Amino acid sequence: MPKFAIYSRKSKFTGKGDSVENQVEMCTNYIKTHFQEQDIEISVYEDEGFSGKSLNRPHFIAMMNQEKSEPFDYIVVYRLDRISRNVGDFASLIEKLNKYGTAFICVKEQFDTSTPMGRAMMNIAAVFAQLERETIAERIKDNMYLQAKSGKWTGGTTPYGYKSVECVSQDKDGKSRSYYTLTFDEEQIKYAKLCFSKFVELQSINAVTKFFNEHGYYTQKGNKWAKTNMKRILTNPVYCIADKDSLNYFKNLGCVVCFDESDCDGISGILPYNRFIGQRRNESSPEKWLITISNHQGILSGYEFARVQALLKQVSKNSFTGQTNTRRATNPNSILSGVLRCKCGAYMRPKKYKSGKLVYICENKLDNGVKSCTNGNVDLIQIDNLVKELLFDFEADDNYINKKIKGIKDKISNLNNEVAEQIKSLQKRKDENNENINKLLEVFSKDVSITLIDLIDKKVNKLKEENDLISQQIIELSNKESVRAKLQESYESKIDALKYLKENFDKLSIASKREFVKKIIDKVVWDGETANIFINGE
Repeated sequence: MPKFAIYSRKSKFTGKGDSVENQVEMCTNYIKTHFQEQDIEISVYEDEGFSGKSLNRPHFIAMMNQEKSEPFDYIVVYRLDRISRNVGDFASLIEKLNKYGTAFICVKEQFDTSTPMGRAMMNIAAVFAQLERETIAERIKDNMYLQAKSGKWTGGTTPYGYKSVECVSQDKDGKSRSYYTLTFDEEQIKYAKLCFSKFVELQSINAVTKFFNEHGYYTQKGNKWAKTNMKRILTNPVYCIADKDSLNYFKNLGCVVCFDESDCDGISGILPYNRFIGQRRNESSPEKWLITISNHQGILSGYEFARVQALLKQVSKNSFTGQTNTRRATNPNSILSGVLRCKCGAYMRPKKYKSGKLVYICENKLDNGVKSCTNGNVDLIQIDNLVKELLFDFEADDNYINKKIKGIKDKISNLNNEVAEQIKSLQKRKDENNENINKLLEVFSKDVSITLIDLIDKKVNKLKEENDLISQQIIELSNKESVRAKLQESYESKIDALKYLKENFDKLSIASKREFVKKIIDKVVWDGETANIFINGE
């Protein structure tokens, strides 16, 4: 007497026709129709409220445990994705069933692994089931990216210091479309900035929280601050400006970063997506974050934001180990703060010794001792003056900075070759997509199910959409004048910054001096003996 196991699954109750009960009924009818002359034994296993992402479901596990002790002759499901949407899980399952001599039947797709054709077609369908799931995920990610690129705020609790403002635009058909974007709340934003500056000063979340409450600086709802509220602000990337430092920070963190250096204007802020999961808003791992650039204004440079995150980490470590959190010495005249880096990759910070001597010291060595970095300190006044002299004497032909900036001008001259290489790379990608489209279309000539045809059609459309974007990129790159104008603007802005810095150096605040240095210099790397200077845009 053949033994059948019917398995049904649904992620959640919707009241639609594919309920677990209906699945069981359709599987039962299939069995009775195709095995009508035999006595049969049917066991039913139902999982409701479980996703198809994995096989970790109670009644599925119970069915497989029964399979181990007394194998079924057939396992029947209504649709393939009721078992799994993951190719690896599905392949492992089929391998186990083959080991026990159990056939697998899908009613909807009409697959039966008791036949060679059924086994082949089921493996193909499993591939497309996972492909569909990954395509949906990519589509969601692309949609989030496009929303953030256009500056759209998708909802949730508005960050402290900002307000959500409705905007209206017209699409190509003339229809009005509304969306939301973040703008400064002029009263709150100054206190949001104060959160960060006070934390850098006090290096304690509790101390900052106490300071705000004692001075009557309350939350958006008029309540007193709690430590969790303050930490939420200090760790929120929305306050960070999209610049080269933030780009590198989030890349090193392992996030999916959806902008590059050319998108950074030193003003626009960052919008993080997929940072929290579930109804309890638990923070997901950074590898799952989608970091995009927006049109709202940030308030902290990438260097400042990364520094705050490093301090938060150190404060947390000190709290755990019971260490005393000491104030770190700074110098109000150090113009290379945020630019000078150690050969190990860490920033170098100003430090004043009891003797009065001022040096830059590696952050790794300062925080974790000489075992983490053995690079020597560098005299602060000496290296600051060296760089300052190079900046002031930039007009001399043999000046180091002058030669580097001339390299940007040469880059403008060589623009045609660079653009041609980029267009060639994009065209190659487009050709590969066309080749994949042709391969997929060949499948239509075979006798395949409606489900497969639908999945293939969706994948083909996805590739065509990508090719449309590539074509647009090629058109934009072909407009060499626009690209040349951007490079020329970069070149001229550095010349203007150099001239202004030289003429007004003594009048500028230390913060302004540093900002002008950053407009010209990307970084200065100290290797223990030599300072290597890298110019922005090289």
